[in-house]
Amino acid sequence: MITTRTLYSLLRDGISEVQIQGEIVVVDADKILFQSSDAIGSYPARSLLKPFQFYATGLNFEGNTKIQHIAALGSISANEEQVQSLRQAIQGESTELVLSKIKLPVSFPMDEQHRAKLKSGGMGPEQCFHTCFSKHLAIVESCEKNKWPLDSYLAVEHPFHLKLKSKMEELLQEPLTDLLWVTDGCQLPSPVLRLDQMARLFQLLAEAKTDTRLKTIRNLMVENPDWIGGPERVDSKVISKNGGRVIAKEGADGLLAIGVLPSAEYPRGLGILVKIAAGYLPQSAGLALRPLFDVLGLSSPVNPPAGQNINFHYKPWVTPQTEMKDISPLLNSRAAVWPGDKSFNRKIALDMNGGSNYTLSSIETTVHIGSHTDAPNHFDLKGKAIHQVDLNKYQGLCQVIEISKPKATAIKPEDLKGVPVLAKRVLFKTTSFPNPEHFNEDFNALSRELIEYLSFRGVKLVGIDTPSVDLFDSKELPTHLATLKSNMAILEGIDLQGVQPGIYELTALPLKLEGLDASPVRAVLIKKD
Repeated sequence: MITTRTLYSLLRDGISEVQIQGEIVVVDADKILFQSSDAIGSYPARSLLKPFQFYATGLNFEGNTKIQHIAALGSISANEEQVQSLRQAIQGESTELVLSKIKLPVSFPMDEQHRAKLKSGGMGPEQCFHTCFSKHLAIVESCEKNKWPLDSYLAVEHPFHLKLKSKMEELLQEPLTDLLWVTDGCQLPSPVLRLDQMARLFQLLAEAKTDTRLKTIRNLMVENPDWIGGPERVDSKVISKNGGRVIAKEGADGLLAIGVLPSAEYPRGLGILVKIAAGYLPQSAGLALRPLFDVLGLSSPVNPPAGQNINFHYKPWVTPQTEMKDISPLLNSRAAVWPGDKSFNRKIALDMNGGSNYTLSSIETTVHIGSHTDAPNHFDLKGKAIHQVDLNKYQGLCQVIEISKPKATAIKPEDLKGVPVLAKRVLFKTTSFPNPEHFNEDFNALSRELIEYLSFRGVKLVGIDTPSVDLFDSKELPTHLATLKSNMAILEGIDLQGVQPGIYELTALPLKLEGLDASPVRAVLIKKD
């Protein structure tokens, strides 16, 4: 599930050129301090979990820590220096036997220079160039130590993965009974976790309060930043630039984790997770965290590209609230209806004010009241009734356009000069029906030519803040009929007072009234970035 929002925009000369969608979660030891979206998504943790996968191996750090164990905490770029150090570290007959058990695809190095040199020299891919090589090596070593089966270590039911699950439950202090697993690119199972769970794991790793093995893993990450990724990788640069204050780990498909070590302000540290919706864009992930880094006094290694300015769409510690703008007039006996139509009338059968245990009432009204949508059978004998209409037209991105014209006139395509149509649903604000409790006949409407113009641009719903898309004295209803020809939904009677032109999310679903020619709707707008 992706529950993203726009984290930042890159602008060139004031014009938005790039928008980065994603999600950010910040936790301390007790709670979620900040989340950039209303909901928190769940994703395969994949290589983000490498410190905890090594933790689950149970391998000890004795004497001088083995370089392959340090490399297992990260996803190294496999530059020439790293590969040479690894090869020297794993020399020996017993290690060669272990290497033969590794079930890891061959790969070229992530490091561009080393990869290019290998290809130009006619060299092929190898297991030791893979970013997960040291992780597999550590798992195989733990299988040997714990007498676990080697042939099946890629299976979810293998003791190692059960141990990893148990360790995560122990750290998170919550059961992972319905934990989902996916197959990682290196063929190992990877658990699907919520972003706040991943952030919590990195907060616990940064804190490492009582667990000496976690503390050793944390310290090794702080002391060996280039072995977590590589000299030019974002996670390595975050660690290097912040002088022992943070740990960081890039994850596959757009994840970046930060563990902020304990400080006077945050005595148990912080865990930060960013997910970039478009996938593995580590520079974008690092850039997205700059507002948080600024607040925390940390240094970001990523700057906006040359020639572009940046506009952040979130504020640290301020979790956005969904602000709905209700564009539905109040329905009551005072609500104005089309002359001759049935006014709203409430009948009370039981009333708690009269001594009953509950209140029970019914209403009698025209279905063309307040904010409402017309069904095709309102103006076409063979048209669909309201219970048969396509609901997709009534929910999604919409554009509010404000037009000022003389009263009792219809909006035409030329009135939109200089206003591009940007969404598949368009609502027109005319302010020509200012009082929903008083019916004035000189309201604005829409022309047949405008419907044809909008239809050519893919618009599938048109709305207006007046009682009808046709003028009051229209008898042939040319605009209604044009919407029928264009397969366009109609939304009438909405209240756009106080709504500024722009892009919104519209929800205005009709009731499932069998055979009826219209339905009142509760129309709401949510402002979009």
